[in-house]
Amino acid sequence: MERVLVAGATGYLGRYVVKALKQKGYYVKVLVRSQDKLNQEGGFSSPSIYEFVDDIAIGDVTRSQSIKDVCLDVDFVFSSVGITNQKSNLTFMDVDFNGNLNLLREAERSKIRRFMYINVHGADECSSTLIKAKQRFVNELKHSSIHHIIINPTGYYSDMTELLTMARKGKVFLFGNGLNKMNPIHGADLANVCVSAFSKENSILEVGGPHVYTYHEMAELALKVVNKKEKITTIPEWLVKISLPLLRIINKKQYNLFLFFFYMMTHDVVAKSSGNVDLKSYYESVMKKGYNNV
Repeated sequence: MERVLVAGATGYLGRYVVKALKQKGYYVKVLVRSQDKLNQEGGFSSPSIYEFVDDIAIGDVTRSQSIKDVCLDVDFVFSSVGITNQKSNLTFMDVDFNGNLNLLREAERSKIRRFMYINVHGADECSSTLIKAKQRFVNELKHSSIHHIIINPTGYYSDMTELLTMARKGKVFLFGNGLNKMNPIHGADLANVCVSAFSKENSILEVGGPHVYTYHEMAELALKVVNKKEKITTIPEWLVKISLPLLRIINKKQYNLFLFFFYMMTHDVVAKSSGNVDLKSYYESVMKKGYNNV
């Protein structure tokens, strides 16, 4: 039985990956800072995963000593580690780059077979330090002695929940003209792509969901699901750009996250279609659950 270490196991994608790995017959070891969240449903209705976990390692990738020898007994490493909490004092370089680099060095020392990393599709030219940190780690991974598998998803359905949040309040705001396109993907569908890709070596996969939408179409869909009259406001790119320097002064981390989402919303981000779950079904499932835990 092949053994996989999952770092980022309690995140949106990580939870689906743990479940998919177990269902495919892998031995699943998770690296977490605390095991308390394993037995709880995650954000955006992602599953509780305690029942799918064979082994638990407690550690923090940003503290190299805490993850010493964590890869000794595994064949593969999966990492979706990255900053998701704006309240954290850590920077993107601390987590998305150095945290993953610490894990990679452990993987190299233990001579694992493959390292899978979740990056981003279509954001190579984005100037956000979030993307720079991720790209810097990708470069390290490509030059590693370990075989790499880099997954570049377009965007998660969980990210699109922000449109649903605005729709519930009666008005959706979009950057630009709302006509740029994306085919976001559900976590479960992306997890299946990831698990299937462990058979590959030194590969980069660009992955999107089953349907391509404009942002305006996704906003319309959100308003329809919450049964609100269509009210969509587009904010011109020039207006956003002149406000960015002020945001950078007020909150640099929020600025870089905002810059990333602004970039994605004003560019076409479309990749090879995968999966079966459509965005409307996802929105309806979120609403059916009472909009809790999103």
